[in-house]
Amino acid sequence: MKLLNQFSYTELMPVLSTEGMRALDKAAKEALAKDVRQTDAPIEGETRAAIEAGYELMKQAGAALFQKVVEVLDAYRGAGNAPRSVAVFVGGGNNGGDGLVLAKLLIEAGIPCTTYSLAAASKFQNEAKMALEDFAQVGGKLIAYSPADDSLSQAETAPESLSQAPRFAGFALAVDCMLGNGAHGELQELYAAAVRDIAASKVAVVAADAPTGYDSQEHVRREPCIHALETLLFGFPRLDAYTREGGPAFGEASIAPLGYPAGIVTQFNENTFLATESLIPQMLPERDDWGDKRKQGCAMIVAGSGDMPGAAALCTQAALRSGAGLVTLASPEAVMPVLQAKLSEPVFVNLQDIAGQDADSTDDRATALSPTHIPQILEKAKHNQALAIGPGLGSAECTRDAVIEILPKLNCPLVIDADALNAIATLNKTSASPTSGAASYLHSIETAAILTPHRREFERLFGALPTNDIDIPKLLRDIARNTKKVILLKGAPTFVASPDGRVFIAPAHNSGLAKGGSGDVLTGIITALLAQGRPTCEAAVLGALLHQKAGRIAREKLGAFSMLPSDVIDTLPQAFN
Repeated sequence: MKLLNQFSYTELMPVLSTEGMRALDKAAKEALAKDVRQTDAPIEGETRAAIEAGYELMKQAGAALFQKVVEVLDAYRGAGNAPRSVAVFVGGGNNGGDGLVLAKLLIEAGIPCTTYSLAAASKFQNEAKMALEDFAQVGGKLIAYSPADDSLSQAETAPESLSQAPRFAGFALAVDCMLGNGAHGELQELYAAAVRDIAASKVAVVAADAPTGYDSQEHVRREPCIHALETLLFGFPRLDAYTREGGPAFGEASIAPLGYPAGIVTQFNENTFLATESLIPQMLPERDDWGDKRKQGCAMIVAGSGDMPGAAALCTQAALRSGAGLVTLASPEAVMPVLQAKLSEPVFVNLQDIAGQDADSTDDRATALSPTHIPQILEKAKHNQALAIGPGLGSAECTRDAVIEILPKLNCPLVIDADALNAIATLNKTSASPTSGAASYLHSIETAAILTPHRREFERLFGALPTNDIDIPKLLRDIARNTKKVILLKGAPTFVASPDGRVFIAPAHNSGLAKGGSGDVLTGIITALLAQGRPTCEAAVLGALLHQKAGRIAREKLGAFSMLPSDVIDTLPQAFN
């Protein structure tokens, strides 16, 4: 039962910026150069030892890329397609060097490949030049890339000393090694033509480190831009691959670890981490096979209203499926018959109203949470290790008053979701600053809590989100510190920010989860984990991963169109195992 700070960087990988990744690569080469027994004579601004060290890292990257290409080709053939050759597109930098290592390995493995170059042979320097020499030694030949539309002159398209290439066609796979990480600005016309021709061919693309046309400094897709089937990131993950802007270009992202010295890696930690499903087994709560139901954790859920009893049911059912030994559901009196018909396992707390007090109307008293319910909730909450509040509560004024009054009085760890968040957001209307009311109120709540807003709920609480997802971690980090609360921002990807400054990214994107009720399921999962003793940050990250995994399994079974939040609950047993 690990804590997040107990994982090594190979298990819980740091997410690095473009600049951080390039700085790490440079520092690693310098450190590794000390182990390379060569002279220290400078070559093109670098020592020979540093270049040798850099080439070792390049060979690791190229070998990982080779394995990825073979994996994709095997899947292609497994789908009943005849084996065909690979087109490798290389530029003159180190990304092109990675592609030349790949091409050499393809030749040695007997896999037909054609290597198209967008740079003259003389442009390959240092590590890339070494890769070109090794590529040539196994019979590899560079073919000058020529645009299919022939809109450029031969002088513009044909690098010197390379033969002119025919148009490419009929490849099973294209591998993009043209520019890689760090590219900035509009593409030169030759590169833009290559991107257009690859797109026109409708061939699947594997990109090396970053798809050509993605601006890694401005974090935007330029036009044109490669839209890869998969992108293999070298060394460590970068947020670009998982954002709404970058994700469509990167496709499915995977990581190829390189042999960076551990001591060097820790120097470039940016306090942002990629949380993947591989963490789940080691993060799960320990079960007490000798303990009774209370030993397995007691969770309470305050949810539901006349219009939204289903939210309460989904949240409760998810908590029951996530290991809690005893789940108590507190909901307004008029809603209880519906919930009791839907659910068998929870303990029910029938929130009865005192007539004439605090509610907007007689109907609200019967169907909505109100301040008169607070004593009942506080009495029951004393016997629980975690409490969730918000799913389906509605927006009645009495409900808003009850939420704001009760939260500071609760002593167990909290999950604050949905309409409870909306109730807190109304405090901004009466504060001097547009968002200071909610933030100040949350800061005043002493007990540990997790906030689980979607984007619109977040903006009601804290103001507009950045236009580009790349800036979200910094904003969440600041808010988590200022409010002393864990912030889980739902979406694709999901971000979890801790008050200690760490930010975790759960990278899944699944439109099947973009349905009303999915968030209620997530709240139930997290609440059960809290009740079983997981700290707030661990419960939030683990809950997001379990929800992500269960959603993936449900999609595989039913498809994104037809899967429902209740189907995600049904697949939770597989997500836990």
